[in-house]
Amino acid sequence: MRLENSELRAFRAVIEDGGFRRAAESLHLSQSAVSQAVAGLESKLGTTLIRRGKELRLTDAGRRLFDHAFEVLTGEQQTLEDIAQLRQGQSETLNLALSASINRFYAPALISEYYRRNPQVRMKISEMPARNIIYAVLAGNVELGFGPFQKDMQAFTTVPLYTDSRHLVVSPGHPRYEDMKKGDAEALRQTPLITSALDNPDLRPSILRLRDQFSTVWEVSSLLLRIHMVKEGMGVTFIDRKLLREDDDCANFHVIDDVSFSTIDKQVGLYYRSGKQLNASAGEFVALCEQHWNL
Repeated sequence: MRLENSELRAFRAVIEDGGFRRAAESLHLSQSAVSQAVAGLESKLGTTLIRRGKELRLTDAGRRLFDHAFEVLTGEQQTLEDIAQLRQGQSETLNLALSASINRFYAPALISEYYRRNPQVRMKISEMPARNIIYAVLAGNVELGFGPFQKDMQAFTTVPLYTDSRHLVVSPGHPRYEDMKKGDAEALRQTPLITSALDNPDLRPSILRLRDQFSTVWEVSSLLLRIHMVKEGMGVTFIDRKLLREDDDCANFHVIDDVSFSTIDKQVGLYYRSGKQLNASAGEFVALCEQHWNL
């Protein structure tokens, strides 16, 4: 089964434009062609994507497909824009996504040096949760990812740069701070885990579900806000070792080291889709990072 971009484009237009007629007008197609495209998607997937009525409503499957359509078509548009600029003699783009910790400690110096060496190169740099970087690179929205590797990186060419670890921490501001320091499992089960992103629970067997050790999971993309929330005693979080050592805002955090899942070791580096040839701008950034870490 293959989802055609023309079908995804029609589906996305129906939602964004608020109806089949308006989507047809914006795409310069007949209304029946748009309807057939959406019906074709529903037939392929074997489920309803849009609930028709006075207002169109996406089903759960429809919302997931809309996210996919947005990623795919945004990547397509970016590619077309890049090619147009290259055709006009403009330089390539360093299209990079990096994690909050890398942005905090390494990106400023690396990007300054990269600019010094390549002042004409265009840059598109985004900070994202590590899991979102994976999705963005796979979708083609970002050429180069810079962050912790996941367990399965078979879809990528990887460039390992350094190892790090993340530690479960709590602050004295938490109402059950003393219990938390002792690794009290019940106290943990009554507090939220504050994290940038966490796997869908359906993707992991129950024995591996980190979320089951806490009352709930709050996904907060901002590192600064996560630190603030932990300081205020709203919950616990995982913090990189380097951040614990060097950030004043984390100075009073206590590492909860009496539970089996308190430490997560990780390999950090660059990655891009397997089989893809990096453009010269991205290749030069990879070389700069290898030089920085003496590889």
